[in-house]
Amino acid sequence: MWWIVLFLGRAGYIEKHAWKSWVLVDPCPLETGLDLLLLSARNWAFVLCFLAVSGIVFPYFPLPFASVNHGIHSDLTRHDLSALSPTSTIATISSNAEGKVPVIQGWGGVTLEDASNGQMQLTLLMLNQSGYNGVRVGFGAGITKCSSGELGPWNMDWFNETVQLAQQYNTWVVLDYHGYSDLVDSACQTSWLSFWNGVLSTNWNYDRIIWEPINEPVGSVSLLSSAYQAWITQARSLHDNHWIAIENTLSSGNCSFDPTSLASCYPKTTDPLNQTLLSVHPYLFYNVWQGGGYGICSPSSTRTWNNTTAECVANIYDQAMQIASATYHMHILDTEGGTIYNTCKSGCEIPPDAVGTNDASYSKTTLHFIQYLTSLMDSQNMGWLWWEAGEGTCCGALDTWGSSLKFQPVNPPVADDNPPSLTAPTGNIAIEGSILSFQVNASDPDTPPETLTLSCAICPAGAVFPSTSSTGRVTGIFSWTPSLGLSRARRVRLQQFG
Repeated sequence: MWWIVLFLGRAGYIEKHAWKSWVLVDPCPLETGLDLLLLSARNWAFVLCFLAVSGIVFPYFPLPFASVNHGIHSDLTRHDLSALSPTSTIATISSNAEGKVPVIQGWGGVTLEDASNGQMQLTLLMLNQSGYNGVRVGFGAGITKCSSGELGPWNMDWFNETVQLAQQYNTWVVLDYHGYSDLVDSACQTSWLSFWNGVLSTNWNYDRIIWEPINEPVGSVSLLSSAYQAWITQARSLHDNHWIAIENTLSSGNCSFDPTSLASCYPKTTDPLNQTLLSVHPYLFYNVWQGGGYGICSPSSTRTWNNTTAECVANIYDQAMQIASATYHMHILDTEGGTIYNTCKSGCEIPPDAVGTNDASYSKTTLHFIQYLTSLMDSQNMGWLWWEAGEGTCCGALDTWGSSLKFQPVNPPVADDNPPSLTAPTGNIAIEGSILSFQVNASDPDTPPETLTLSCAICPAGAVFPSTSSTGRVTGIFSWTPSLGLSRARRVRLQQFG
């Protein structure tokens, strides 16, 4: 009978070659390390030596994140701003709380319920690794009789968990009550204020929270001004000092599409702390455009559905936001926007350049629209949280049009250059002629993580360890059946490239 004992220790070092691959180097085989000893009553000589990746690191050159003059390509793994000017710089406005104006860049479509199933932590990790500093978390069920029901229920424990996770990543959390008609009904407005009283009376112990009292409220500017003012007065009387986002009436169809009109369609409020942000939800809808809903950018003999039209619409949004910010002395945070090309789920004509038909779909024109607007807003230190419309996870649209969105991060990822780590179980025993199988894990602690490749450089006859690659974390399965009559030592090296 053969006995295999697995010891976990330390041996070797990691060398980073000029082509940026981490290689496990064994300076002294059979010293303490991650060793497999194959023992029998007949022969004690057979040894398998695995190398752990903790050790001395010799980087030949730094990762390509040394300069802060870089951008984010939001595929959540790699970053690029090649489409923007090479002289573009990172916005310098502080994104800290306590009076300093936050410039927030992130995504919405995340629900509170994600905190209950583990998805929230994955979402925040991915956003953080890509340079985003904000997330919009929504709920919309059971607050008033007018509640939309969208994005699930409110749950204090879920929000507390969200806040705890956000603190780990220093992420801004926009809490979105995803309602619409609550403010035009007096009973619903009373219930709405009462609900928020409970939220605002709670000490969440986190400065980077932004309250979004209601998503896209229906009503006139005067009605919304009164309701928002009551909300702000209540919040400040409860000594809440978080930032607040108030929404333009455009989303409810109560505004003309020109810069001056759009600027006048923000509710008028007074905040004793001057910590109120103005939001409009910029979209370019094909069916609205066909119906003449985008002012001078609407169809004409010289105006067709193309990138020029997309830029026309984006410029009007941008001009309106600039006018409003200067007029009301408030900063901009658009809590929603994106590339959805129709306002209806069915029955609307699909644009000729549409890509996909689900909630995360887009058209080439609407993609150009949001990219052009994002670049404008970044250059003016305006914040945004784009909508993926998948309702329940941040990454629906990030897998489609979001993967080609480029932006200038306010908080670019810090370039770390740490070695990956490798782990495998200890104390394994194998019987001659029987299979030995165990899992080997490797992970990269850097932000953003690099692609790791795990493979067996020297395997004994009959051993199987398929090469496998993944970003940030990789897992492989080693399996081997010692054959009968083995009488000489063999050596195995696991290599991890990243």
